[in-house]
Amino acid sequence: MPVPLPDAREGEPRQLGRNYGLDVLRAAAILLVVSCHALFFVIQLAPEAATVKQISYFCGFWGVELFFILSGFLIGRIIREWVGSGADHWLLSFWIRRWFRTLPCYLLFLALNLLWYFFQYATWPESWAYYLIFSQNLAWPHPAFFPESWSLAVEEYFYLLFPLAIVLLRKVRLQPATAYLTAGALLFLGPTVLRLVDAALDPALSWDGGIRKVVIFRLDALMYGIYLSWFIDRIWRGRWQKPLCGLGVICLAISLLGYFRLDFDHSYFLKTVEFSVTSLGFMLIVPWMLELKLAERTSIGGLLRKTALWSYSMYLSNFLIYNIIQTLVFPRYFADSPNLGVLCCMALMIAGSYLLSALVYRTFEWPIMRRRENVIAWLRKNRNDLKEATP
Repeated sequence: MPVPLPDAREGEPRQLGRNYGLDVLRAAAILLVVSCHALFFVIQLAPEAATVKQISYFCGFWGVELFFILSGFLIGRIIREWVGSGADHWLLSFWIRRWFRTLPCYLLFLALNLLWYFFQYATWPESWAYYLIFSQNLAWPHPAFFPESWSLAVEEYFYLLFPLAIVLLRKVRLQPATAYLTAGALLFLGPTVLRLVDAALDPALSWDGGIRKVVIFRLDALMYGIYLSWFIDRIWRGRWQKPLCGLGVICLAISLLGYFRLDFDHSYFLKTVEFSVTSLGFMLIVPWMLELKLAERTSIGGLLRKTALWSYSMYLSNFLIYNIIQTLVFPRYFADSPNLGVLCCMALMIAGSYLLSALVYRTFEWPIMRRRENVIAWLRKNRNDLKEATP
């Protein structure tokens, strides 16, 4: 999820302001995810509506894939500048900044989901402890509890493995750029090959639970954003936005057609290439979006910025809000008018997602993020004190 680059001091990277085009993409990603879950009310009312199910799951699919690209793009810039800065403490600093950004909100909503589960079933989910180390879907299907957390597991393991691989490659005397690209190649090719091989060996492997939401098959999704950040900063000079965007639209059109035309249970393309084509499509539209100014200074632009700012809390909260409304509100107040109930509950869920995410961001998420620099400074000071005390 979005976070500024660290301040420039002691060889550390520079501060980078928010980009409006990236905020629009973040807002689009979270609105796709929220739309996916909001459409569950329609599916609940008409479970035979196969087209609505497809549209719902497609919104969720594209929303999360877009988040992966944006996360990889941001992380690629941060890590590359850390590596290039020559700072020898960058790995721990990077992890602390990431964990301050992602873990507090995740643990908060994990606790809320546990309480909701206990409220419903008077017991705790059997697998809840796995969520503390993001192992709930490491190499196996994700449990039914807190289902939206599957993508957080993919991102957290990527944040752990990619910089660690760079550090290890630097230990064998590879140059920073070579170590960066080599680590990226390992995390790009490994999951892609695993996906290709497993889908061929086990045709019964499901597209969603068996591949899409399994960490070891999806780490490559963030690498497209990593490569994009490298390409933009090292090669691209702003002359190819439109052709790249056009190619990206073609890739997304292939993704869309494949999703709606092919059989999820039997299509090798959907279980393998579909993910790569979708990631490539979103990757290629980002350069054009970086220059976007449309509606930037209007009320719509302001709403999109706020939506992007609250997107992490909204991602973690919206499905819990759906479950609460679906369980407590819909059957109690709209049993006699289900059509009206669907519309009201969808509106209530969207409004509730905005309100709760804004509240969590202001009172919990942002105050915690502000304290991470104090932790980094404390670690740096104590590290220097230890060095000075060494004979």
